[in-house]
Amino acid sequence: MNTSKQVNVMIGLMFLVALFFAVNVINEPNRADTARHHQTETFSKRGAEIYVNNCRNCHGLEGLGPEEGAIAPKVNNPAFLILSEDNKYGLPPTSEGVALGIRSFLTTTLECGRKGTVMPTWGEKYGGPLSDQQISYLVTLMTEGRFDLVVKKGYEHDSHQNPPATREDILSDGTGLALTQKNCGQYDALTAREYRERDPFAEVAVSKDSPGVETTSSSDATPSSSPSSGGADDALVQGIPVGDYFLSLCAACHGPNREGLVGPALLPSNLVEPDQIYIDTLHNGRAGTLMMAYGGGPVLTDDEVKSIVTWLKTVEP
Repeated sequence: MNTSKQVNVMIGLMFLVALFFAVNVINEPNRADTARHHQTETFSKRGAEIYVNNCRNCHGLEGLGPEEGAIAPKVNNPAFLILSEDNKYGLPPTSEGVALGIRSFLTTTLECGRKGTVMPTWGEKYGGPLSDQQISYLVTLMTEGRFDLVVKKGYEHDSHQNPPATREDILSDGTGLALTQKNCGQYDALTAREYRERDPFAEVAVSKDSPGVETTSSSDATPSSSPSSGGADDALVQGIPVGDYFLSLCAACHGPNREGLVGPALLPSNLVEPDQIYIDTLHNGRAGTLMMAYGGGPVLTDDEVKSIVTWLKTVEP
């Protein structure tokens, strides 16, 4: 081969190499998206398996909590969704700041459990059974809203049993559960409200209509009590509105909307007995249950106990 041909071959090879790299550079975003989708799907599937093995007894077979007869809060919750760039709703993605807050809330709650509730510590570094990676799988499951995978995995799991487990076999009635006495987290029903009641679709509407505003806090949009009227809903317990006090102390067992979880529902329509019965229960607790005594100080004064009972019996959620 003469020199001219060698030069032409070298030029041709260099052109092919340059073309190869150019195609890869152009295609890199697609490759990255494909890899990201694959990772998200993998994490969601692993999260579904962990959920079926560890969480559905309390949170429900579909993660719907009390809506399907479970004793723990709903975790199949649109409030936890983090919308990606190419989400199926065709909406703008969740901002990085909001997404970080949601992931932090879910991760902390899973790792640390919740003091004063039956939610145990799950994080391995705090004495629980799940690694950081496994916690991440569960967070991905919830932020992606992939409870379709939970239903599928649960069906596969149950169909292999002989006889197959029924809903009644799987869902806990609270028997044998104990309250978590301490944890590493800072959330209660009151401080968790902005995450649990968040509406990701309303956030999008606000950001479109109001330049510079990305989110709206549910604590601003949804007051914890009725407008001031000088009635039971304005009572204070330990210096805070009784509705907020209920969220901070009682909602873990009775539900943030008093709908009932481990403890019974506390709606005005349910509380038909004389006030003194409920005052005595709150003051003295109830033997053989998770209901502890709150009255007689140092937790609640007699007047505060009466204020809570009046509020429960007269103020609708």
